Amino acid sequence: MWYARCPTLTALGLIANRGILQREFLRENINVISVRENSTPAVRQGHLDHTLPNLIREADAATALWAYGLNGRSRLLALGATYHSVSVVVPQKSPLRSLHDLKGVRLSVPREAGSFSPARVRALRAWETITAFAGSGPEAVEFTNVVSDHPSVPFGDIARREIEALLGGQTDAAILYGAKGIELARAAGLRELHRFSATDIRHDDRLSGLIELRAVTVDDPFLEAEPNVVARLLRQLSEAHHWAQTFPKEALNQIAIEGKVSADLAFEAYGDLFVEGAQIGLEAFRQKPLSDLEQWLKTRGFIAADLSVGDWLRSDIIQSLHPAPAAERRHTEGSALSSV
Repeated sequence: MWYARCPTLTALGLIANRGILQREFLRENINVISVRENSTPAVRQGHLDHTLPNLIREADAATALWAYGLNGRSRLLALGATYHSVSVVVPQKSPLRSLHDLKGVRLSVPREAGSFSPARVRALRAWETITAFAGSGPEAVEFTNVVSDHPSVPFGDIARREIEALLGGQTDAAILYGAKGIELARAAGLRELHRFSATDIRHDDRLSGLIELRAVTVDDPFLEAEPNVVARLLRQLSEAHHWAQTFPKEALNQIAIEGKVSADLAFEAYGDLFVEGAQIGLEAFRQKPLSDLEQWLKTRGFIAADLSVGDWLRSDIIQSLHPAPAAERRHTEGSALSSV
């Protein structure tokens, strides 16, 4: 069984680093392997387009939507939201002084090799959100491509390439994300034109495009063959939030390990919202941002306009982990019987 996650806050990262997956299946003939531990190109590509057999993945929802549209092989089990800082950075000597100055300037947009670039999607949506917040809009700026590695390359240097382009004069401003972004900006001597904190992003609806929406997806043949295994996996992921609530300091340390940063930087980027961010589910309030992202991707041609995601959702798995109270079940059963 393969598992893959992005190198920021994920429920999967919180349980993987503590050996939970290995202990869960210790007595069974199931080998649990991280995609990060394998450098085979087919394996790394397979976690992006979800062609890797026996895969469970918790990472950006845009790539998950694209992969489902590509081959229909995955199923969506849960959604999560990561709230961490987003920094607009410029060189120290830049004449830009505020977000209102982002007019007629060259904004950095990474372009990874391959048929789909997750970093490009994230940057374009973030820039659209930020320029709208500033009152200018994307039509007032120029998006400048910064060529990057294929998204399957482990720990790619997207941010570093954007910094090089910024310092080399090819772009005027760039976006850096989270704790690693703060670290790299300081190391390069860049100036933060503006930093949106995790709290800003969580509580201002105008900044919803800066939320990192995560999708927990599973290989459909794996789900059909081993539904009990998948349910046990999802139960462990669901319990990561409770562990983070009980042991917030240790949870923050695990997030720092995932991002290869210090715990102090992780706290600077996430604030107290890393506990909330660890929670996953498929409630209606979580599906609304997914629907918004789906429409955004369709409008800009990243996924087919006629893609239907109704069959993608498998809410029954997570619902089975949290059965309704007895009174609610009796009411539901009574309603069902009345309709027969």
